[in-house]
Amino acid sequence: MKLAPIWPGVLAHASGGLWLEESETLVLADLHLGYGWAQRRRGQLGPLVDHETRAKMIHALDEIKPRKLLLLGDIVHAPEPGPDESAWITSTLREMLDRAELVCVEGNHDRQFEADFEGLGIPLVAEWRVGSLRAIHGDRMPNQLPIGQRLIIGHLHPAIGLEDAAGVRHRVPAFLIAGPVVVLPAFSPFATGLDVWRDMPGEVAELSGGAAPEVIAATGSRAVALGPLARLVSPALGTRPANYRAGRE
Repeated sequence: MKLAPIWPGVLAHASGGLWLEESETLVLADLHLGYGWAQRRRGQLGPLVDHETRAKMIHALDEIKPRKLLLLGDIVHAPEPGPDESAWITSTLREMLDRAELVCVEGNHDRQFEADFEGLGIPLVAEWRVGSLRAIHGDRMPNQLPIGQRLIIGHLHPAIGLEDAAGVRHRVPAFLIAGPVVVLPAFSPFATGLDVWRDMPGEVAELSGGAAPEVIAATGSRAVALGPLARLVSPALGTRPANYRAGRE
């Protein structure tokens, strides 16, 4: 399945985006546009891999056809882009503007975004709200949530290590859901961060109200609800997908 429910009307998409049905909004976190160029400017001579992020984004937009696109911070990877980097990011942002109304929440990597891309006239906001949903980047967390409010964040880049049927281990982007908080995976395929096997962020745990965290893997082709993190798998079973089914039966 391409979509997996998180809350009523709020669904995880296989791409790693979050679909809000009522407002027809697609939420993407942590694109880190310009990552390859920024790494080169730091002296790391890796390939320019950013076209994969752009292709993934265009595919998700064309498949879902949202009315609104919400970018949940860390839109770009680094400030003061070079000419080629700036042109590529600009054309990517214009692709978004051609397909949906664009709203951008500021992330910790976006400190010069408005100045670097002022010709596009895209403002940054500190947060975005619709109904009971509140969306922030997540580098600064609230101390508490009002009763009934649900929080959407990025920033932490959650992922989960899984083995395929051949025993090859893959790091798969994942949604982390803890009570009224959902953490989106990084939309950039090159920015997996938090290993959900190892750690539950303290600030998320504090806001969760003691709820057991659950995980949805975003494989690109499917959104797979794996269930409560604590019951996903035993050390004896291992981390192959078939063992999740065995553990739940």
